[in-house]
This record gives sequence, structure tokens and C-alpha cells, in this order.
Amino acid sequence: MTRVEVLVAFFDDAWSGASESVQFALGDLTPEEATWQHPAYAPEQLWPNMPLPGSALWHIAHLEHSARHYLHLLRYRPLVEEPSTPPPNTLTLATLLEQLQRSHIDLRAVIAALDEEQLMEPCARAMKVGEFIAMVIRHDTWHAAQIIVARRLYRCAQPN
Repeated sequence: MTRVEVLVAFFDDAWSGASESVQFALGDLTPEEATWQHPAYAPEQLWPNMPLPGSALWHIAHLEHSARHYLHLLRYRPLVEEPSTPPPNTLTLATLLEQLQRSHIDLRAVIAALDEEQLMEPCARAMKVGEFIAMVIRHDTWHAAQIIVARRLYRCAQPN
């Protein structure tokens, strides 16, 4: 396997692996569960046009927003100054999940189209393309884990 193929495989695993993936974290998520906010997040600043901080829906919206932002950074590299990427245009679970899927597919296509030499080119945030893609993969896994924790907290807060 080439380094690009390895990165794409890791990207796919972070998205849809049997465990510890975004799809695993989102399995059977209900709208009520998605919008629930643990009291520990109540003091957090609400971002404009974003769901409640700490909610599973916030993490989904953040992942969708990030995928579009990362796509731009990879397409228009090297970038010294990052552009402003607007937040998602919806706060409903079903639509956000559709947008996240679409953004993820677009980002994957750009990563899969890279050649080996491009992995060493400058990208953004003082990272080369390969380093940047590794960060993107870690970012997806990080938020998948946070969604799993938010869901556990929600279940524990519900009366038996």
C-alpha cells in the first residue's frame, strides 16, 4: 500500500470502523438524545448558528463544519491564513447527518486523489499535507469519542 492508501484506509476506519468511529458513535442516535446537553456544558459559550455545546448534535455540526473547512485547506494549499468557513445551515439531526456524510465523501475524494509527493507539500497550520490528514483523522476519532461520552451521560441522566 502507498502512504496515500494507508491514510485513506485510516480515514475510512475513523469514519466507519466497527468501533471507535464516527458511524459507531452515531448508531441509533435519536433527536432527543442528540440535542441533550449535560449540565457541565451549560456555562459554555453558545456559538452562533450552532447547537448547544457538549451535545451530540454540536459534535455532529462541528464535524460537518470541520470537514468543509479541511476540504478547503487541502484544495487551496498552501494557506498561511485560514478562511472563515460558515457553520452548517441547519440544526436538525437528519439534515446535519446528511450534510456530514456529503462533506465527508467530498473530503475523502480529495485525500484519495493525492499522490505520494503531495504528502510532503505545505498545507496549513505549519503542517505538511500528510501531517494535516493525520490530524483530520485524529479529529474525527476525538469527536466520535465525545459523542459516545455525551450519549452515556444522557442515558445515565434518564430515569429508569
